[in-house]
Amino acid sequence: MKNNGKKGPEPCLGGEKGDGQTPGTSTGNQEFGDRLKMSREKLGLSQAGLGKKIGVTTTTVQNYEYGGSPKGDVLVRMAEVLGCSLDWLLLGQGTHCGAFSIENGGGVFSVEGSVGREGGEFKVPVLEEPDTDNYNWVPMVEAELSAGGGSLMASERIRDYYAFRKRFIANIATSPKNLVLMRVSGDSMDPEIRNGATVMIDLGRRKIKNNCIFALGFEDTIIIKELERLPEGRVRIISKNREEYPAYEAEANSLRIIGQVIWGDRLYPI
Repeated sequence: MKNNGKKGPEPCLGGEKGDGQTPGTSTGNQEFGDRLKMSREKLGLSQAGLGKKIGVTTTTVQNYEYGGSPKGDVLVRMAEVLGCSLDWLLLGQGTHCGAFSIENGGGVFSVEGSVGREGGEFKVPVLEEPDTDNYNWVPMVEAELSAGGGSLMASERIRDYYAFRKRFIANIATSPKNLVLMRVSGDSMDPEIRNGATVMIDLGRRKIKNNCIFALGFEDTIIIKELERLPEGRVRIISKNREEYPAYEAEANSLRIIGQVIWGDRLYPI
């Protein structure tokens, strides 16, 4: 695909450390884009087809292939669909196809076999014994983020710690020390973030970026909303569930931005 010089959508991650690249990558985001494109084409997937499978638009896939930085949860889905390891997709290291790791709070599941194609054969995942030195421990705080009518932030006590690979954190966060996990209540961010989901917030990312989701403080309440910069110092505050929660505007300097949502789990109906 010929690049006509037009810029894609502004990535939600990257740029906070001054180099415009995803933190922790040694070869640059364009090489990530090249690996993504190669893997997609190897499976015979169009940009639209890949976008549908990982839950993003065709334009967003184009942006990734030009070197844009996906969010952590999108990276994991991408690796699953393409049959690549996260290490290979992000850094060009390790095995390309045939094995990948799903990194989540409780450990690492190594999946072997043919992955990424419909009808592929899978072996039973085996939980390996994790090496704790390779993990960052992110605190789950005893507070609730409102994605609806408002939930009181009752406490900031730490309830537990969740393990994430250091390499994974290095590629999405400004610093492990800036991270907290919180539960979400309410349905205003449906279907992207559902009631009861867990999100990771990077307290080091407070600069407003279009199409990105932030935790905002309003008196004793924390809410999560997508933000869009407007002219004359204003900002549009957007819920994903737009039918029930219309967008509204505010002065940008009136917002108390706590941090940016950079990762989230997702529960599916069973």
